[in-house]
Amino acid sequence: MKEIVTNERAYVEQILNCPKIGSKPMESLSRIARYYYSEGYAKDEIHKLLEEYLLKCDPTFNLVKWQTSIDMVVGSASKYPLIDIQGVPITRSELKKISKLRSKMLRKLMFTLLCLAKYCNAVNPSNNNWVNFKDKDIFSLANIVIATKRQSLLINDLWSMGYIGYSKMVDNTNLNVKIVDEDSPVDLVVLDYRNLGNQYLRYCGESYIECQICGKVIAKRSNRQLYCSECSAKRAGRAVAKSS
Repeated sequence: MKEIVTNERAYVEQILNCPKIGSKPMESLSRIARYYYSEGYAKDEIHKLLEEYLLKCDPTFNLVKWQTSIDMVVGSASKYPLIDIQGVPITRSELKKISKLRSKMLRKLMFTLLCLAKYCNAVNPSNNNWVNFKDKDIFSLANIVIATKRQSLLINDLWSMGYIGYSKMVDNTNLNVKIVDEDSPVDLVVLDYRNLGNQYLRYCGESYIECQICGKVIAKRSNRQLYCSECSAKRAGRAVAKSS
């Protein structure tokens, strides 16, 4: 799944200061290319800067094999401006409608769909509340782990209650969120699109915290817990390295 970034300029500036290729290099290269284009660099300059970035990530990179990929992201750098969204507002009316759903799982799913629809609206003002994400990615963001068949049943439940709509095109799997209400007071602003289901439960008062390193919202397992499992493992690894 493509990582959802609300402030791509800040994101790029961060990874330029700490070069790392990550698990999805094409996404990083695309954002960096669009960043440099917005700064007024010519395409040949952007191409060279991307090569330099790859070598900073790993001096052993074979740049010859990356030429097609670099050409692709440089060529499309002018098509899409950097995303800069200062948070996605969720209103009181929207949250009230979600709270009426009968199960926690449905509420987490609907909150996630609402957040995704409003994100897509912010990126594309003509989006009109549509969500164009794969079901497996939606449920991952909602922190819901269930079988594919049950995923379809939950989505159909939301449709039958009028919370979402389907596309009229048979081969279009996009979902349309029906509960968007921009006229109601804002009760919550979503800044981070990781663990949306956990964020909803935290808003509802359940025991969830933000990792003090990466900011991800996680279930609170103990009063002394400060970090998510990934950051905790990294801290432990660094501590072992220092002591050896």
